[in-house]
This record gives sequence, structure tokens and C-alpha cells, in this order.
Amino acid sequence: MIHDALLVLWDCTQVNEMLPMEPTLYANHGDPEIYSRICAISRSHHKIQNFIAATSFNYRKTHTVLGVKTFGLYGQALSEGITEILQSYKKTLLEVESLIIGNTDYTLSFVYSYVEKFQGLFNTINRIITTIKERRLTGCQILSLSHQHILNGNEVVHNAIVRIFSCINTVFVNQLCTWLLYGELRDPYEEFFIYRSKKDDHSDTLLSSPSTVNTCDKTLVTTLQQTPLDCGYNLNPSMIPHFMPLSLAQEILFIGKTVILFGFDPRKVKRNSCITPNRPLLPLHKLDNDSRRFTIWEEKEAEFHEKLQKLKDLEVFEVCNLRCVVREIKECVTKHLWTVAVEEAQLLHELRLMKDFYLLGRGELFLELLRLTTHMLDKPTTRTSTRDMNHAFQLAARAVFLSNSADIEKFSFELPYVKPNLSANSTLDDDSSTVADGWSTIILKYDFKWPLHLLFAPEVLARYNDMFRLLLRIKKTQHDLHALWKTYKQSRRFAMCQLHNKLMFLMDNLQHYLQADVLETNFSRLMEAVNKTNDFEKLKKAHATFLADILSQSFLTVTSPSENESAGDAADSINNPVFVNIMELLKLCDSFCSMSEFASDKDAEDYYIKGYSDRFNKLVKQLTQLLVSLRERACGAFLARLLMRLDYNRWLSAEAELTRSLTHMLRC
Repeated sequence: MIHDALLVLWDCTQVNEMLPMEPTLYANHGDPEIYSRICAISRSHHKIQNFIAATSFNYRKTHTVLGVKTFGLYGQALSEGITEILQSYKKTLLEVESLIIGNTDYTLSFVYSYVEKFQGLFNTINRIITTIKERRLTGCQILSLSHQHILNGNEVVHNAIVRIFSCINTVFVNQLCTWLLYGELRDPYEEFFIYRSKKDDHSDTLLSSPSTVNTCDKTLVTTLQQTPLDCGYNLNPSMIPHFMPLSLAQEILFIGKTVILFGFDPRKVKRNSCITPNRPLLPLHKLDNDSRRFTIWEEKEAEFHEKLQKLKDLEVFEVCNLRCVVREIKECVTKHLWTVAVEEAQLLHELRLMKDFYLLGRGELFLELLRLTTHMLDKPTTRTSTRDMNHAFQLAARAVFLSNSADIEKFSFELPYVKPNLSANSTLDDDSSTVADGWSTIILKYDFKWPLHLLFAPEVLARYNDMFRLLLRIKKTQHDLHALWKTYKQSRRFAMCQLHNKLMFLMDNLQHYLQADVLETNFSRLMEAVNKTNDFEKLKKAHATFLADILSQSFLTVTSPSENESAGDAADSINNPVFVNIMELLKLCDSFCSMSEFASDKDAEDYYIKGYSDRFNKLVKQLTQLLVSLRERACGAFLARLLMRLDYNRWLSAEAELTRSLTHMLRC
């Protein structure tokens, strides 16, 4: 009977627990129970052996050729770890056999006393195997599952699972090492938590309207800061190990992408590729490995490689240790990125160019440009609008003596042509056939140096264009109102002069608020933050904060609802009400400036002036009420500055017929 038990334990005899056992087969009274326990251990061992056979190298190689999905490298590592653990089980059986051969008086209880300690281990391993099969776990999911079973009160089970985890962790660390140091993803079975996307998402566009911006400041900062590198690699959330925070996984992804970025020669980048959404980096000339390693790691590659290899040991492999190594590597990468971006690509100069052109810092240039292109932008775009706009831009630069500047060549305009939707019964005069004018569709494109596309991503340039369109529109309106001063300065019609002065006062203060209180203040804050750091990630965050602040303070993002407002109220305010009101005031100013075109006599002018005055008072009242109602929110600090500019002498309060002055409200 002992020999039968040994054959069963060696997995040489298939155990069928459904067959009845006759008492005459056992020598002692308790042998049936002992034998059934031995058979249970044997069945657990048999299941483990079947899993090992299904995840072996030969099985995986054969079925991969046939196109059958296998467990991959992590499954094989698990199989190898289990095989090592079973060696102690086999040594125990050999020891029992040698003892039984030397003494024939031993019983089944003696055999069971040796193999009983493996019952808990086999049950734990079978639970892991069953979970993998039922949930169809692969790759890093197997790593997470094995890590969850390490904490076990049974010392034998704990040591065994630690050994199994170490085998699986070896595969994980090797993949991590090649990705972090060389930017290579060696993952033939798609088991790593980083994957290469097969199709690029081209949904982003450089053309965005303020009405579509519906994110709060915090979300916008995150969106602008976390612009992905266009190299086709992303995170697979389902594969991220449970012991690894998402922030750490994002840092690992960033390091590998940055290493890939520096693996290409920037001199081969095609002109204007920076303004194409999600444009792939290929085809480029890849640098040799020696040059790339020396440039990035500064002879620290061996040190980082050794630290990563130490993580294969479970005593060293802790999340804090992994994070420390990743942070050291990231610090080295960002330091080199800072050197390339700030010193070689002259980032500070490029930021000033963004202010001069996108934020209308070069006021004299854009005044000349408006003089040449207002008639063009007032009309719907045509097929030649882009060419005419760029020609006018060159003429304006020549007029202000900037034509010889190399910075002018980095900027160009685009006026997208949209073909009118003409039906069989419609004409060009129908409202259904008209398209947006140039003021709402104009795009300023920027050809910056490599690798500044990490900072000026398509989403960022789209937000800059939102700001540019608003400032250009206000500049044009302000210029038109000032151009009428010569016409109305000697006019005896008090109502017309008064309305003209009101409109000029409003536009001048609005323009001064945007340029001085918003742009200059936030840009100074940005430059101060840039000068205090040498970390590219902190610089990127500071720039994202700067852009989010000027968008919010310019009313191009929706004011976040208060805590006591419902979600429905937030959904109803997709368009910023302050921005909508300002755009209505701009339309009123434009209509007032062109009044001479449709007012043929004095009576018609009086009629239009009265209508404009009533409309102005209504819009101003709405604007002031909106600014007062929003001053209690997070945006109240900068709204207070605008309110004080508009109502510093309580003139606006009186014109708006408010019960109390705005200055008194602000002091409450």
C-alpha cells in the first residue's frame, strides 16, 4: 500500500476519487483516511503539473506559431518559479523512498507525515492558477496576483511565493530596465503596462472656439501640462501592478518617451511639423546608441542599470525603492531636457515671442496689420485668404522695420476656407449659405525649435489662438473707435459724442485690463518661476498654470460653479456669460463705427443713436451685475480689478442704474 501511495505522489498513477476503496486493501484501521489525504495532495500536485506543461517554453513556442494565445513570458516565469518550488517536494519523496527501502515496517502515516506540509502550499498555488484561468490574467496582472499572496502566516508558503514572485519580477524588471534606459519596449506578448498604440488619434485640432471650452482652471492646467509625446506609447491601466501608483507609472512612461525623443536627430524634422496634431516622429534619422547614451545619461548608465537590477531581489523591491530609482533617472532626463530646451533651443526667447505675437505684445505690428487686413477679415474666407493674409503680414512687418528679423519667419497665418453649403434653391445672400468671418477662424501658426513641441503642444497652441483671436478683435474695435475721434471731436451732437466716449472708455479699460492686469502680471510670474527652477517638468507646469490663468481671467473658460449649485446649472453655463456679454459689446461698437454706412440723414442717426444707447445701457447693466455676482468665487480676485477700473468714479454704476455703486459692493 505504501508503494501505491508513493506512485500516486510521484504522479505516476492517475487518482480517481470516485472509485470505492475496499477495507481489505489497508493494513491499519486509519489507513483509508490517510490514503485519501495523500490522494488529495497528489491531485493538487497533478493540477500544478498540468499548468506547468501548458506554460512551458516548448508549448508556448508551438502554440504561438499556430496563432493560439498563450500565457507569455510572465506565465513561463510563473511556471519556472513553481518548478523550482516543487524541487523540495521531489527531494522529500526521494528521502521517503530511501527510508522505506531501508525499513519495511513504516506505514502510510509515516509517508503522510513527510508530505503533509505541502498541502497548504499546493492549495495556494492552485488558487493562483485557478484565478489566472478564470480571470484570464496575463503579464503584469500575474505579477500583481503573486504579490498579493506573499503575506501568508505559513512560513513554507510565504517563502515559496516569495521565490515565485522573484522569478516573475525578473521579467518585469528586465522590461522596465530596457524601457527606462533605452526607450525600447520588448513585449512580444503585450504583457507590460506600457503599450504601443497601433492607430493615432487625430481628433485634436488647432482651431478651437471659446464656446467649446468648458473646463475649469484645475482641469485645464492638468490638460495643458499632461500633453503626451507623439511617439505612440501609452499606459494600459489594466496592466499596471496594484502596488504601483498611477503617478509612478506616468513617470516611467514619460522617461521612456523622453529617451525615445532624444534617440532621433532633430535636424531631420520637417519644417512646420510642430503644428500638425499628433504628427509622428518618423521618418527621422536615429542616432547611434553610444551617442544617445552619453548625451542623456552622462556616463551614469551603468549605475542606473545596477540599481534597477537590484530590484529583482524582493528585499530591495519595495515601492519606495522603485520610486527612488525612477526619480533619479527622471531627474537626469529632465536635467538634460532642460539643457536642450532652455539653453540650446532658447526657451526664454521663445516664450517672449509667444507674448509678442500671440498676446499682441508687438502692438505697432498688429495695428499696421489691422489697417491692411480689416476688410479681409470682415468677410467670409476664400481660397486665397491665407495667401493674402501672409502677404499683408510681411508688409506690416516691413512697415515697422521687422522684415529682416528672423523671428518674423517663425510665424504665419492661416484662414481655413469653408465652402458655403449652397442648395439648389439658395443664393449667396441666404443666411444658410454664409460662413464665419475671418475674425473667428484666423489661426496664427508658430514654427518653433525642437524639442519645444513638448511645451507647445497642439492643445496649447489652440488655447493661444483663442487668446489671440480675442485680443485681436478688441484691438480692432478699439482702433476703430479711436479713428472716429476726429469725426466726432467737433460735432455739436452731444448724444453721439457721449455714446462714443462711453464706448471708448469701456474698450480702453477692457484692453488695459487684459494687457496690464492679466497678461503682464501673469507673464512676469511665469518668468520668475522659470528663472527659479532647472526642472523641465516644473517649467511645463508653470507654463500650463500661466496659460490657464490668462484664459480664465480673460473669460475664455467657464467660471466654475459654486458648491451649492447643481450639476444642471453648470451644464447650462457652457458659454461664459461674461465673455458672451463682452462679445455683444464688441458687436455694438462695430455697428456704431459703421453707422455712417446705413444712416442717411440726421433723423436716421438719432434713431440709431437712441437704439445704441439703450442697448449699451442694457449690456453694461448685465455686465456689472455678472461681475458682482461672480466676485465671491475663485475668480473674484481678478474680477475685482476689472470692476474697479470700470467703476472707479461710480460712473458705470450710475449709467447702469444700479441701486448701489459697485465700489460700495466690493467694500462689503
